[in-house]
Amino acid sequence: MISRTKIPQWGGAAFMLGNLLFLVNKLNEMSRLFLSRSMPDVISGQDILLIIIGQAALVIGYVAYFWLYSQRVGRFGKNALRLFCGGGILLAIGHVSFMSSLANYMPPSILPYAEYFFLAVLIGLAVMLLGLILFGIANLRQPILRFWQWLPLVTGLMGFVGFFLFSGEEITATFLFFRTLFALGLFGLGFILWLEKPVQQETKS
Repeated sequence: MISRTKIPQWGGAAFMLGNLLFLVNKLNEMSRLFLSRSMPDVISGQDILLIIIGQAALVIGYVAYFWLYSQRVGRFGKNALRLFCGGGILLAIGHVSFMSSLANYMPPSILPYAEYFFLAVLIGLAVMLLGLILFGIANLRQPILRFWQWLPLVTGLMGFVGFFLFSGEEITATFLFFRTLFALGLFGLGFILWLEKPVQQETKS
């Protein structure tokens, strides 16, 4: 059983792993658009096991993020964290369900509901980005992270610009640029969480 004092370290490591898989998910498109050559994807839509591992790792990270930082913020910051972490968990569940339905890993009777799984992905993404931006604002007003106080707000803005202004049916270099910055920002947030001191040491001080 994981010690409660180690929740930030385990959660941070899981969040980094999940976002690393998220980053390399579009490796072939990034290589093709930025380097003008193809490179095999590390993870594709058919790799359901890796998708489940990645999304489960993200859920662990979101839970740890809320568990630690909700103790340090006021009402505004806590509500922002609820949106960020709750939206992220909804996004993860929706993503696994949607990709599983497309890869025929679900019973045929579930296929008609695939569009609802995708809707959960869109709602989860929007709520998660809104929460991250609001948390970034709260963190700038009352810093609670160990360093890189600007990272939550900048990461949320990169995600909003990439997914809501430059996403479409065709993957473009602009979309991949902002998507990469978004993934790196989330990885950085996991790194900050991983470096947090044991909780018992903080509560005693």
